[in-house]
Amino acid sequence: MNTSDQDVRSVRVTVGQEKFQIQTDLNDAEIEEIVNFVTKKMEHHLKANSRLEIRKQLILMAMDIASELFDTRRRLKRAHIYYQESQKTAGILASMLEEESSSL
Repeated sequence: MNTSDQDVRSVRVTVGQEKFQIQTDLNDAEIEEIVNFVTKKMEHHLKANSRLEIRKQLILMAMDIASELFDTRRRLKRAHIYYQESQKTAGILASMLEEESSSL
């Protein structure tokens, strides 16, 4: 949530059973998507690790979410590299096509 913009507003959300007041520039649909994502993660980790103390369960949940974030960043970086390479190839092909059509 980016709190440096002027469109920041105060919103009440419920994550799991806990209510929070947050400052956000996200729209309601984005907030709801995030709240649902975190709530599902909490339910999964609390159920799967019910023998651990709550603090450790929440740390595992945070690690899971962070792992997804880092995986997404890696995939985005690979996609960006692929995009750059495809643009170079497209440029070469366009040059070849231009040379070929000018020689006709």
